[in-house]
Amino acid sequence: MKKYFTPLYVIFALEIIITILAATGLIPREAILVWTGLAIFYIIFSPLEDSLWLIIASIPLYAALPLYETFDTFANWRILILVLAGCLFFKKGLASLGLKKTADGRWRLGDILKSDALNWLVAGFLLVALLSFGVAYYKIIALKKLIFLLNILILFWIVKNLARRSEDILRVWRAALTGGIVVALVALVQFLIVLFIPLYNFWEFWARKVISIFYGEALGNLLSYSNTWFAYYSVNPPTLRLFSVFPDSHSFAMFNILLLPISLALFLYYKEDRRLNILLKIMIAASFFGIVMSGSRGAWLSIVPVFLAAIYFYRRKLDESLVKKSLKALALFIIFFILSVGYPPVLYTFQSWQTGNFASSTFSFFERARSISDLDELSNKGRLEIWRASFRSIAAHPLLGVGLGNYVVVLDEKVSAAKKGASAHNLYLDFASEIGIFGVLFLIGIFADILYTSWLVWRRSKELHFRFFGLLFGLYLLWVLGYSFFDVVLLNDKVLLLFMVGTATLYGLRNAEINSGK
Repeated sequence: MKKYFTPLYVIFALEIIITILAATGLIPREAILVWTGLAIFYIIFSPLEDSLWLIIASIPLYAALPLYETFDTFANWRILILVLAGCLFFKKGLASLGLKKTADGRWRLGDILKSDALNWLVAGFLLVALLSFGVAYYKIIALKKLIFLLNILILFWIVKNLARRSEDILRVWRAALTGGIVVALVALVQFLIVLFIPLYNFWEFWARKVISIFYGEALGNLLSYSNTWFAYYSVNPPTLRLFSVFPDSHSFAMFNILLLPISLALFLYYKEDRRLNILLKIMIAASFFGIVMSGSRGAWLSIVPVFLAAIYFYRRKLDESLVKKSLKALALFIIFFILSVGYPPVLYTFQSWQTGNFASSTFSFFERARSISDLDELSNKGRLEIWRASFRSIAAHPLLGVGLGNYVVVLDEKVSAAKKGASAHNLYLDFASEIGIFGVLFLIGIFADILYTSWLVWRRSKELHFRFFGLLFGLYLLWVLGYSFFDVVLLNDKVLLLFMVGTATLYGLRNAEINSGK
């Protein structure tokens, strides 16, 4: 047990305790400021690898700092990542940027121009985003979104620098898994708690207390009267859609999709460790269960290309053993989707004891699935109208769009709508509307390069668990890209942070040192 009583685990445990106490109202929100200060001190004086573990494991726990009433949405991850980046640069200097010295001790600045394709694509995307400031009506919003994207990109750079060996990669994955366990436990609490309290009471408590801790009081107030936490039906009462520590069920589903390649790769690596193997089985099942119980129709529908790609690889006899394992894992989604038919009657039975309202239908979740193709359904109808407005805006402003972060202009809404999450409900249309066609082409290029890299890792890595990760990351990226046709939840900060972690380790696996097992 002594190995767990280290400063790293103590400060992480302290974060969990403070977050729980603050979320339940037992201590004031200001306690988050105290922990953030302790974390900054820890990062400055600890090994870089330990600090990175803390930052990755803490992804689901990051909270909004209560700085002052009109600015209480600033998440503490933004400060902690900058502090770690500063420590990395202080310790490694220009070498952290990928530069090397010549024989006479000079830095070869020309190495910057020899960057790989991903760096050029990201640079092109950011340049177009910056140019869009010239046409942005709300320039402050554009600046905030650019800073947000740069802040998260720094984590990619940090992970890529510090995860260069096999054990480094595995430790990063274990940190991500730790955060995933937190997400799963909170989702389990939600799943159970609504069996014992009325849905309305749960709604009020979670919006006013929990959401305020993670995302600020403004969002908590908004979600107290408008959220996506429940599925509604024509004749039956609503059912809970799991969303864990996230502000909506869509972000929860996306986080689980991104966590699965890591969990499955670790499952293969620890196949001889009985305790860890059982834990990973539970986590893999919990992720698929969470995707189903999120009630996100976009997540349900966009798994289709993943199945088709896996079946294609299997029929082509490409690495049959690993592809077969990936198909078995995907089968869990189908199993949980079928079993979900039993959830509504169980929830209705428990809720009826508290409210006196009875319902007996067992097909509520299937009714929601059928609504995917119903163009008259309110949510579908709203999306179609927003998509039409997006296409009109792209046609009118094809080069630089309406400005980064300025999607409210497309909908002709007030700036306050941006704070409420106004978007195109389609990642590609969202960026095409905001920064123009060239910007979204750079974005597509970035995704294409990630897919190509996953293919290289799958086909070239010598270690089985790394090959499996390459295959899975590519397959599940197809899931993410399909999902992004229906929402922009990849831009949720916790989701995007995990995406950066997974992508950075994928690119790290291209390193010949790792592939040779050194």
